[in-house]
Amino acid sequence: MSITQADTHTAIEEKFRARTPRSAQLMKRAARVMPGGVTRGHGFHLPYPAVMDHGEGCYLWDVDGNRYVDLVSNGLALIHGHAFQPVIQALSERLPRSWGWVCASTAQIEFAETLCDRLDTFDRVLMTNSGTESGMLAVKLARRFTGKPLILKQRAGYHGSYSDLEAGLGGRGELPGHTLLAEFNDLASYERKLIEHKGEVAAILVEPVMFTGVTMLPEKGFLSDLQQLARDHGTLFILDDCLMLRLAYGGSAQKFELTPDLTFLGKFLGGGTPVGAVGGRADILEITNPRRENALYHGGSYNGNLLGSIAGRITLEHLTQEKIDLMDAHMEAIRRALEIKARQLGLPLTVQQIGSIMGVFFTLEPLTAGEDIPHASLAANFHLACANNGVHITREGSFALTTAVDDRALQEVLSGITNALEQVAKCS
Repeated sequence: MSITQADTHTAIEEKFRARTPRSAQLMKRAARVMPGGVTRGHGFHLPYPAVMDHGEGCYLWDVDGNRYVDLVSNGLALIHGHAFQPVIQALSERLPRSWGWVCASTAQIEFAETLCDRLDTFDRVLMTNSGTESGMLAVKLARRFTGKPLILKQRAGYHGSYSDLEAGLGGRGELPGHTLLAEFNDLASYERKLIEHKGEVAAILVEPVMFTGVTMLPEKGFLSDLQQLARDHGTLFILDDCLMLRLAYGGSAQKFELTPDLTFLGKFLGGGTPVGAVGGRADILEITNPRRENALYHGGSYNGNLLGSIAGRITLEHLTQEKIDLMDAHMEAIRRALEIKARQLGLPLTVQQIGSIMGVFFTLEPLTAGEDIPHASLAANFHLACANNGVHITREGSFALTTAVDDRALQEVLSGITNALEQVAKCS
């Protein structure tokens, strides 16, 4: 998604610039060695992103000393906030004893057992180093297992930076011979593709809640109907739960009562370290078993590395249903506060919320997956106004909570976002 400079500076932007002079200097320095000053598109915004210095719990501090309640959590890659002490302690004990070799480790085995015990559909699991890699592996497994070449996914669904799964993003169309596209919440569009390409589709791959760009929630019954459609056409059903594992103790499969053939994971799975995984049916995963003749090779120097396995296991053990329920309740309070304040101010606002994630959009018109952010200038002002009020959200208006957001931090968020809306209203 490209971002162009606004024609005029608002009072909100001027305040942001006044609060972040060291960030402005550092971003100019960064632009001399990295395109646009960044090495990751997510998190960039105009006039420049704040440069962060450190974090603790649900808080981030930038290089100018401003403190923020962090509702981005590194693109949902942290579920317990920053500097989570149980992970720090465990890794500190591990580091002096070394942390990498080609053989298996007890930590790796324990992490795999944790995943298979927690997720009902995981008969077996394979480790990777990111959500992107786990998506690549899931596709490779599906194609090898079925002997079919095509993957069917939703337009605008984000599944990492693998080219076969970037089809349908940023104006890209289908990728002939590799990827077909259908429309989220439109079961008929999937069925048409399956009929048109009968016998060629290895898997339907779905993100249960679309969170990148315009947040889209699944309509009642859509996901289960899509799974059944895959079954009816002899096609595997793959769930991308990198982002939405947070929705229930057993992830989206439990939340939406699904039984995917394969599920791939990433983001907070490694407790802040780069870890991904693919789990599912034993007969599919076992095609990589090196004891088998003509096994599908699965390599990766850091697959199942000790640090990620330890951090991941501890992270999941601390993500209880009680903590999930509390995050959900906190996000519902944030949604209600936004909707009430927007009505008082006469601002058009649509809030898409499920569990501990939410998207906020300045429109009353129906939202469409993959569309540009509605009323982008209002969204940009709201993003910077939130930052000025000590609340860190994405430029698209996305929110995500962590277990570190306690009642005190929640009150800071409620005050910050409602003040931000008032300032947006003054500039609109």
